[in-house]
Amino acid sequence: MSFAGFFPPAEVLGSSFFDGSAVWDIDIFSAINACKDLGFEEADIDVDVIMTSSANLKEVQAEDYKSISMLFRYLEISSFYNSMDGLLRAKFAYQKANFRYVVTPTGSIPSSLYPLNLSEKQVNKAFAMGLKDA
Repeated sequence: MSFAGFFPPAEVLGSSFFDGSAVWDIDIFSAINACKDLGFEEADIDVDVIMTSSANLKEVQAEDYKSISMLFRYLEISSFYNSMDGLLRAKFAYQKANFRYVVTPTGSIPSSLYPLNLSEKQVNKAFAMGLKDA
């Protein structure tokens, strides 16, 4: 993935991608189809997925939220359902494939309203969570 305006598109599987150009943040369909194009039978395909949102939505006290907090909560919920929807659709479409591992972060991955604007603390927090989860 690359950030439009700063980096050229990333060339992946014969397509050009930049941040925001993909509908699904995980594209299981393309991975399975690429394996099938190489001649593998669906039943011989093992799928390991690393999700970008946690497996469960955390409970919050919404009455404490202000406008920006509500925006971030909406983005968290949207990311969760988008990720889960992509995974469930792939499992339904490829019922013979072996969905071996689905790894989810234990918490929210830090984000920012501004592109490429995470603080050193936010980046370190994301890396620390990834190491702990691994």
